[in-house]
Amino acid sequence: MSFVAEAYKTEMNIMKPKILRRKHCYWHQLAKAMLEMGLKPTIVGHIIKDVFPDTEVNGRHIGAYKRRLVKDGELPTKMAKATISRNEASKMAQEMVSTEDLFIYKCVVGSVKRSLKCFEFKFKAEDKDIMEDVDEWLLNMDPTEQ
Repeated sequence: MSFVAEAYKTEMNIMKPKILRRKHCYWHQLAKAMLEMGLKPTIVGHIIKDVFPDTEVNGRHIGAYKRRLVKDGELPTKMAKATISRNEASKMAQEMVSTEDLFIYKCVVGSVKRSLKCFEFKFKAEDKDIMEDVDEWLLNMDPTEQ
């Protein structure tokens, strides 16, 4: 390969646009709508807890998601003050949740509960001491049977 061809190939590799793979969680759509209304991430976290009570999403998660939206250009860097109260936003959020997001949330919560139940069963099964079984077996042995 010639020097020019090698340089062209290198230049094309450098100029390739980077493909971003972004996760989309069940709470993202709701959080984005609330952030667009000017609510702070901590308040949005409380609202999401109202809608999805067993979720582990908190204000820090919302803040990270907000930074991602700003970085991607989906939210302005300077936000206006809140245009809606927390109670109004909570009522609106209850109505905004899609059936698909609710289904995904229930699957997430259900799988967590099932896996914890599984670990509970394993721990209960491992609690028994094998030495108790050996002692019982020795006590029940009849020396005349030999």
